[in-house]
Amino acid sequence: MKNENRSEIKRAAKAVTVGAVSGACISMLLILVSVLAVIKMQRVPYTAVPFISAAAAGIGALFGGYICGRTGKRLGMATGAVCGVLVTGVLMLIGLISGGAVGGATLLRVLLAIVGGALGGVAGVNKRRRRK
Repeated sequence: MKNENRSEIKRAAKAVTVGAVSGACISMLLILVSVLAVIKMQRVPYTAVPFISAAAAGIGALFGGYICGRTGKRLGMATGAVCGVLVTGVLMLIGLISGGAVGGATLLRVLLAIVGGALGGVAGVNKRRRRK
């Protein structure tokens, strides 16, 4: 019984780690593409930047939660939500290191990441497997 619990915890930890790393990478790529688009347009209002960042975090958490659900194969909503929190934590840590500040849109970013990660985890667990 203990071995089953340990293997379940190991599976969930592996799934959350893989999902969080991939979700953070996807979020960073989305932020880089957004920065390039803002540079090209040159007329984006400054107030839109936190919402672009929150959308990138939510989409990255969605994909990270999906990968987490596909990897873990169980507990999709819980592990996806944890994955979303970790994706947001990584992005906030990178932002703080690079001189940013935690602002008013941080709560929006965290909520979007949690909901996106949970939805992605549910979708990943419920995805039909191919038969060989």
